[in-house]
Amino acid sequence: MDQQLHSNQVVETVREHSDLLSIVSEYLTLKKAGQNYTGLCPFHEEKTASFNVNPAKQYFHCFGCGAGGDVFQFISKIEGLSFPETLRRLAEKAGVPLPVRDNPQAAKARSEAEEIYRANAAAADYFHRNLLTHSEGLAARAYLETRGLRSETMHDFSIGYALTAWDGLLKTLTKKFPPLILEKAGLISKRDERGQSGAGYFDRFRNRVLFPIRNPQGKVLGFGGRVLGEGEPKYLNTAETAVFKKSEILFALDRQKVVGQPLVIVEGYLDVITAVQAGIPNVVATLGTALTTAHLRLARRYAEEIVIVFDGDAAGIRAALRTAPLLLDEEMPVGVVTLPSGKDPDTFIRNNGKAAFLTALAEADTVMDFCIAQSIQAVSPKTAADKTGVIRQLVPFIRRLRSQVEKSDALSVLSDKLLLRERDVRAEYVRLVRQEKKGAPKPTPDGVVRREERLPHDQESLLMLLVQGLLEPQVLNGQLCLEDFTHPLIQRIMSAYWDAEGEKWRVPEVSRHQADASAQSLLSRLAIAEVGTGQAKQIETDCLRMLRKKKIDRARNEIEHQLKQVAGDLEAEHLLKKKIMDLYRASSSLTLSR
Repeated sequence: MDQQLHSNQVVETVREHSDLLSIVSEYLTLKKAGQNYTGLCPFHEEKTASFNVNPAKQYFHCFGCGAGGDVFQFISKIEGLSFPETLRRLAEKAGVPLPVRDNPQAAKARSEAEEIYRANAAAADYFHRNLLTHSEGLAARAYLETRGLRSETMHDFSIGYALTAWDGLLKTLTKKFPPLILEKAGLISKRDERGQSGAGYFDRFRNRVLFPIRNPQGKVLGFGGRVLGEGEPKYLNTAETAVFKKSEILFALDRQKVVGQPLVIVEGYLDVITAVQAGIPNVVATLGTALTTAHLRLARRYAEEIVIVFDGDAAGIRAALRTAPLLLDEEMPVGVVTLPSGKDPDTFIRNNGKAAFLTALAEADTVMDFCIAQSIQAVSPKTAADKTGVIRQLVPFIRRLRSQVEKSDALSVLSDKLLLRERDVRAEYVRLVRQEKKGAPKPTPDGVVRREERLPHDQESLLMLLVQGLLEPQVLNGQLCLEDFTHPLIQRIMSAYWDAEGEKWRVPEVSRHQADASAQSLLSRLAIAEVGTGQAKQIETDCLRMLRKKKIDRARNEIEHQLKQVAGDLEAEHLLKKKIMDLYRASSSLTLSR
């Protein structure tokens, strides 16, 4: 990582000029609650506000999912940025100049990414000119017109065309960019010298209608290409590059969104373009890949509600059912629309119009209702065995519902659909759940400590005082060492305060952003904890006494173990028994001094 940007002085300057409350308020609606401000957590689905911001201590913490930290962690997590990117974003917002000298490796990677963006932008212009002015572009324009696209829409989305030649783009762009950059951008490929006459490169996209794919800031990340006529694959995307990761990108997310409207996720480029041309806002698409957690969390930044539209063919239904567990696990407010058989959003809008599509969106099913309807439709249950089979198929989906109210509602709907008594469906559900082998507990976010985990009170309390600046680390010198903090997580954090060579406690020379997710969760919770006036000294005294007593007791237990090993050696037994008595007196004095 860039050492200049990573220096404590720079980080602390940016931190001091960045007000956490103001920044969080740009993303969330917060309400005053005592010394904190609270709101709905942006990192997990919830109905009761458990997300807290303490403006005095400049920390946030969610008591629901454990997410927490300072302004750096908040921006990094909500925007999906690396630490250097987060630092630059906050520094720019706060007007704090950053050092210009870079770690050579980081500077090279950043420069290369910018070159890829520039090459992609130049390629987009080249492809768009081909569509509009090249003779080969006539067939591509005719194809787009048959799909109902107007010329202004082609211009609006910068739709392009890749010529049939093997080196059209290569010859044009190598005047400005080295072949290596074009290859790293996924625009050209290297020839296989074993099967080609001579080394060199060739265009990746040929005889394809091309749709530029941009990030939310409008930079061209790559392209999706639809072949004209016969050819495989039908759709070809840019290969994975330093800037293009299709499982984390939504097509058309760069376009202006209508606030308060749901974000509609469809499957194809033309689905989006036809919808926008028809005046339907907030439509984006995955890039020919299954919907991922990254897609959903990216979408959630731009809208409170998400509606997913699946094609009305067998493949679309299967895709919806594969996606359902993910949607249930994420606990997002998601609606599911399945179009009539053989229809995708593009053809549905062209045949039925804007109003019909908006009606379909408004009538979207919940994820659970969709799963119930599809399971019943697939079987058309008539016998008791059929109905038991439907219940069995739906058990994994219902179990994913975390709310008992939602589970109860799902079982009620299912009983109505199966024409069974609700108590019988509930009994069968319970029986089937008991039959299943007990699965592994669901993972928490990477490394985040579960709320129910109990930490040693004395160790946690001393760490709280250190985090809040109510205890100078040097006070611990001569009283405790790092090993006296026995909980692994607390010891990991305390190691920042411990000078291993000097075997003394000191003010850490590390920034808070260096802690892992688990540590950040604990640190943020302790940072916003309330400490009453005059309580800090008493907490310090009590916790130090308890930890020192435990230290003495551990030493005494160790010597008692040694005593058993030297049985019969009177001199050794005498020395060890004396040590045990000394430790016993030390422990007793700590107890009596309370």
